[in-house]
Parts: sequence; C-alpha cells; structure tokens
Amino acid sequence: MKIRKINISGFGKFENRIFTLNPGMNIFYGCNESGKSTLQSFIKGMFYGLKGGKRTKDGILPPVKQYKPWTAKAYGGSLEYELDDGSSYTIVRNFDKNTVTVYDKYSNNITGNFPAGREEGVKFAEQHMGLSESCFERTVFIGQMQSTINSEGKKIIAERLTNIKHTGDEEVSFRKAIETLKEAQMTYVGSERTTTRPLNIINSRLQEAIEEEQEYIRLHESCMDMFLELERLRKREAELRNRLDELSLLRKKLDKKIETEKLENIYGTLGKCLERINVIENEIAGKKQELDETLVRLKEFEVFKDYSRKDYEEMVSDYTNYVLLRRDLENCEAEWRENEDRIKEIRNEIERYGIFSEDALPKMDEAIQNVLLFERESVNPEKDEMHPSALKKYVSFAALTAGIIILLLSFLIKPYSPIATAAGLLISAAAGALMIIAAKQVNVSNGEYSPESIGKKKYMENSKLLNSWMEQVNVKNIHDFIRLKNMIEAKIAKLHELSEKRQKITERKNDILSRIEEFETRIQTRLSQTGLVKDENFTEEDIRKWREGFEICGTLTQTVKDLETVLNSLNQERESICREVQVISGTRIGVIADLEEEIKNISARLENAKAELGDWVPLPDNLTRDDLELKIKLLGDELAQVSLQINTLSTRLENIPDGEMIQMAHEKVRLLTWERDRKLFLGKALEIAMEVLTEASVDIQRNYSPYLNESMGEILDKITGGRYKEVMADDSLKLNIQPPGVAEKVVPEQLSSGTADQVYFALRLATVRLMEKDGETLPLFLDDPFVQYDEERTKNAFKLLCEESGRRQIILFTCRKRELELAREVFGDKGINIVNL
Repeated sequence: MKIRKINISGFGKFENRIFTLNPGMNIFYGCNESGKSTLQSFIKGMFYGLKGGKRTKDGILPPVKQYKPWTAKAYGGSLEYELDDGSSYTIVRNFDKNTVTVYDKYSNNITGNFPAGREEGVKFAEQHMGLSESCFERTVFIGQMQSTINSEGKKIIAERLTNIKHTGDEEVSFRKAIETLKEAQMTYVGSERTTTRPLNIINSRLQEAIEEEQEYIRLHESCMDMFLELERLRKREAELRNRLDELSLLRKKLDKKIETEKLENIYGTLGKCLERINVIENEIAGKKQELDETLVRLKEFEVFKDYSRKDYEEMVSDYTNYVLLRRDLENCEAEWRENEDRIKEIRNEIERYGIFSEDALPKMDEAIQNVLLFERESVNPEKDEMHPSALKKYVSFAALTAGIIILLLSFLIKPYSPIATAAGLLISAAAGALMIIAAKQVNVSNGEYSPESIGKKKYMENSKLLNSWMEQVNVKNIHDFIRLKNMIEAKIAKLHELSEKRQKITERKNDILSRIEEFETRIQTRLSQTGLVKDENFTEEDIRKWREGFEICGTLTQTVKDLETVLNSLNQERESICREVQVISGTRIGVIADLEEEIKNISARLENAKAELGDWVPLPDNLTRDDLELKIKLLGDELAQVSLQINTLSTRLENIPDGEMIQMAHEKVRLLTWERDRKLFLGKALEIAMEVLTEASVDIQRNYSPYLNESMGEILDKITGGRYKEVMADDSLKLNIQPPGVAEKVVPEQLSSGTADQVYFALRLATVRLMEKDGETLPLFLDDPFVQYDEERTKNAFKLLCEESGRRQIILFTCRKRELELAREVFGDKGINIVNL
C-alpha cells in the first residue's frame, strides 16, 4: 500500500495544501510548530476518523475539536492511496459532519461495500491494511520517543499475530472466544460462587423438593400424634380464654379506680384554679382603679409628654448659662461705667491744658530743642562746639526723666496698669529717638552747627512761643514745661488706650446680650408650650416648676407603664389558668360561672364513680395498670399461638399426604436431579473448550516467535553495527537481549535509553513484517524516531530504511538538518521526496 496524494482543505493550521508522495522515501522537514504532528494526525484521521467527546480532566480537547481549522471554513480533505494489487482509492472526509466517502479509481462511490461500526464508522482501512486503529498506532505509526510499546499494546499485537497466524483474519480473537465461553458458562450454567444462575436455581428447587418429600413422609407417619396434640391444644385454649376474661374484668375495675382518682385530681385542681382566678380578678380590679387614677393625674401634666430627658437636660443647661451670662453682663456694664468715668476724668485734665493738642506737640518739641541748644551754646562761649557724647547724655537724661514721670502717673491713675506702663515705655522710646535726632543735628565733629548758624532770629521766635505757652499753663521755667508736656502726652496715650478698651467692652457686651437673647428664646419657648409663663419674663421659680412638672410626668408615665405591664401579666396568668382548666376538663371555660358549673359536674361524676367502685371487691395494693396490661398481652399472645397451632394441625390433618402425593414428590426430586446433572455436564464441557483454546493460542504464539526473533535480530544487528544480534520475545512480547560477552540476558531498560529505543524500533518493524506476511505491504510513518541515536546508528538506521524503501513506502517527519543530510548521503541517487513545511 502506498499513499499518492494528500489534499487538506482545512485541518489545524493547514488550509488548501496538497502534498504528493513518492512510493519510496518521503521526508517532511520543518522546525517546531511547522505542522508535522498536525499532518500525521490528518493522515491517521483520514483512515480511522477523529474521536469526539468532552475535555479530559487535564483540560485537553478531544481530537475532533483540537484540530478545528484556525481560519479555513472547510474542516476535512481527501487522501489517495494504491494497494499492492494496483487498485487505487480516494477517501473524502468531512470532520465537521463526521462523514466519510470512499471512491474507487473510476470515481464510483463504494462506501457501502465496507462494514461499518457504530463508533468506528466505515472500516475500509481495517479491510485494506488489515490493522485496527489501535494496532496501527502501535506498529507502523511510530511517534517521537514512542518506540516503546506498553503492556496493553503488546497484548493487542500478540493477539493479532496469533489470529493472523491461525486464521488469517484479525476479526477472529482467541481472547474474545474465551470471554464468550466464560459468558456462556455463567449464562447457562453458573458456578459455586453465583446465586442466581441456572445451576443455582436448580439446586435451590431440588433442595426444596427433597425437603417437601421428607415432610410428606414424616406427616404420613405421625398422623396419630397430631390428633393427640390437637386435643391438648384445644384444652389449653379454653383455659387461656377463661384466664383472659378474669384479667379483663380486673382491668375494668382498675380503670374505674384510675378514673375515680383522676376525677379527684381534676376536682382538686379546678378548685385551686378557681381560687387563683378569684385572687387575680381582685388584683386586676385594684390595678385598673390605680391605673385610672394615675391617668387622671397624668392628664394634668400631659403638656410634658413630648419632652425627652435630653430636653430636660438642655433646659437646665440653658438656664444655667442664662444666669451666668446675666452675671457677666452686669460685670461688663460695671467695667464699662468705670472706664467711662476714667475717660471723662482724663479728658477734663487734658482740656485744662488745651495748648497741648496732638497737632501742636511736634511744633513744641522743635521749639524746645531750638531754645535749649541756643542757650547751651551761649552758656559755654569758650568752646565753639559741644561734644556729641555730652549732648547724648543730656537728651538721654531728659528722656529717662519723662519715662519715669509717665510710669508714676500710670500707677497713680490705676495701680499696675499694663497699658499705662506700655505707654510710658513708648514715650521713653520716642524721647530716645528725639535724643538721637538732636545729637545728629548738633554733630559738631563735621562743623555743621554753631550758635552763629542757628540764627538769633529763629531763637527769639521760638523763645517767644515758649514763653507764651509757659504763661498759658502757668509754669516758670522750661524744665517744668517739658515735664508738664510729657505728662499731658502720657494722659493722651492713656485716653487712646481707654477708648480702645471701651470698644472691646461694647463688643463683649453685645455678644453677651445676643447669647442671653438666644437662651431666653429657647427657655421662653419651652415655658410657653407648657403654659407656665404667659409673657416674656420668667423667674427661677418658673424653671423649678417646669422641672418638677417634667419629673412628675415622667414618674406618672412610668407608673402607667408598670401598671399596664402588671395588668397584662395578670391577664396572661388568668388566660393560662383558663387554658389549663380547658385541658384538664376538656371543655371551654369563658367566665368564672362556667368554671363553677364545671366543678359541680365533676363533683357529681366523682360521687357516682365512688359509688360504683364500692360494689366491687378490693383490688390488690401492688397491682398496676402496666403489670395488668403485660399479663393480658402475654396471655393474648399465647392464646394466638395456640390458636395458630390448632389451625395448622387441623389443616395438616385435613391434608395428610397419601401414597400418590408422596410418589409425585419423589418424581419431582428425580427430574430436578437429572436437570442439575445436565447443567453440570454442560459447564464441564465449556471448561474443557476454554482449556483447549488456551493451549492452542499458546502453541500458535510459539510458532511465530522464532520468525519474530530472527527478524528483530537482523534489524538490530544492522542498526547497532553488529553489536546486538540476539533478541528474544516471549509469549507476551516481553523482550530479552543477549549483550556481547555477557552470559546473562537483559531487558531493554537495563541498556542505555538510545539502545532501548532501537530495540523497540526493531520490535515494531519486525512486527510489521510479520503482520503483512502474505498480505498488504504497509507504509511506515516515522516522527523523529532517531532523537536518542548517535550519528553512526542514525546512519545505520537510514541504510535500513533505504533497504525498506525498496518494498514499502516510508514517510519520515523530522526537524533536524543532521538527519536530512544523512538521508541524502545514504539514499544518494535513489532519490528522496523532501517536503519543506
């Protein structure tokens, strides 16, 4: 068999790709992810279809979904191949619709000529290649690192080799035959371990028939004994019935006694309930009267019911703040009056010396400095100039004197006034500044000032002004004038200070008035809502009344709640007692009169019960209802058992088996025994058939093993360059290799991974040769099988493939340039079909 052409419409990454193959060696070369594995899956899918289903537990998609085209609309393609007899076929598959069509070389649709399975579909590949899908994957289809065959694969291959060797048909399976025989044995016979099989059923029926026959014989022999036993049982039945009647009468008397005691308990309990209800009714009446009185009194204070404890606390807080603010207002007004008196006093003093206005003071300072400087120069004519340090000392003394006077005045005006002290310090600082200015003006070191430069005319003018001012204020010398001027300046500063203080006092007073008005409004609102104050004025007594009203309202409200709770509790207790009475008496009790009537009825019933009980004989003191019921039950059970035995014996006596019935039971046992023996014979025959088939299967496997071993040795000898020649496979295809120079055989896993891979490759190729013997030559599909081979053995493997390509088609998939170059070197002019993916 040889594949001619592969036409892929859409499969995985491939779309509209056509590949033409040679009869010999074909190499598909490409790097990873170039589509080699996809192309292999397409070829296998074209022959055997793609499995569907759900994802695996690892999340892997089933093949039919895994190879869904990435971009192409069609999902499928066609494949052309030719058999050894020259017939050619074309396979067309649509994987989307899961359909397959087979055409012969004349384009005739011959799909119906092949058998089909529910899961496998049309089995044209099995018929043409002689391989099932599982056998195909484990022989001619060798994937990368997959030369090793697992135990299941070995079992499948061994079975197929056995079938072909013996029958020439893979569909014939010794394993299936054994399973069929076992199933037939279980279906038609069974075994000792089964319970529902035919043999088990026959054994069960035979045992029942034997027991029935034995029972018939025993009954027939014991007829007289049964008559005597029946008479004895009838006498015992009469005794039991009499004793049971006596116990029933005793139970009736005991029930009447229990009923009497129950009535006595009910009568006593209902009497106590009546007393308790009367007490509760009296308590309810008293509480209702107390509640009505409390509600009447609460009516007087209902204006406070909308107020909460928070309102109460706010009322107390507002009034407290209101009182404190009124005190602050009084203190503020007193301070304001004191400040006004002081302002008035200082203004009067300043008005006495009107010449010392704030506008005139700078001019006075200039005149005083001019006169003092001129006179000082006149007093020291021998010196043309005054030393600057002397002038500074003079001015400093004058400034210090003025500061001390101001400070003393501030203490006289108001003891320890910080404002006055500050004013004195400011004036002293101003005097110091004037001293520095005067010192600069008389800086004689530079020759800028002298008595001649000042001018007598200016001195006379200033002296005249100064004398006029001194006369107005009635002072005799300039020093007293200076002291008076400094004192007036201090009073002016103090007046400014008092004016600022008056502004602050006024602002504070307005703030207090605003807050007082706010608290007054809130207090007045609450008082007005309760009706305690009609106008805007309120007193502390009004506040006290409001608080007392709130407290009384709260107390009365809580009292009402407590009384309602007590009444509710009493009503519930009364209802509970009524329900108890209803349960005890079994009648509905609505009012006390109903309860009293019920007590009278129970009393009458109790008298009647006592009267009836007095006519009977006394009961045993230690007798209880449970003991009596137990005795009656035991007697009843014994009576029922005796009656059953009487009925059974009567029936048996009526149906005593005669000789004919015993003979029929014996015949039934004989027939069932014969049927059992027949089933045992059939089971033994099936066991012998299974033994014969098993021995035949082993013999057949041992017949093909020499050929398989010889072929494997030949292949391995060529790949390993003569190092390994002997390979043996047992009945289960377990391999043993004879290494050179070693006495013992080893398994492939004891060798290097590369050598083990080569051993299993030899097994696969030898298996293919054996399977296709006298049959169809199969193509060989290889996917990088030489990954673990060294270069020498890879070259040997290609030489082996070169020989194989002469009689079979080989399709190799690889991604290694080394293998491609070795293939070209080995095949030479024979030609290789290389397809670059």
